[in-house]
Amino acid sequence: MRKGFSIKICHNCGTPLAIYAEECYSCHKKVGEVDKYGKAKKPADWKSYALCGISWVAFLVYIWWAFF
Repeated sequence: MRKGFSIKICHNCGTPLAIYAEECYSCHKKVGEVDKYGKAKKPADWKSYALCGISWVAFLVYIWWAFF
């Protein structure tokens, strides 16, 4: 958390939030720590990244199996 900020701004809808908020009460998106401009950082969605990686590996295995 950066010093000097008492609120942070939602990265999705621009709603002012309490500095300790973990979710926007307006759009219900998760918000992270405040950046140097007072805006909340968008947290990484690691489940989606992992699912995307697994999907790419499965697709490449299928292409290898089907054509080679």
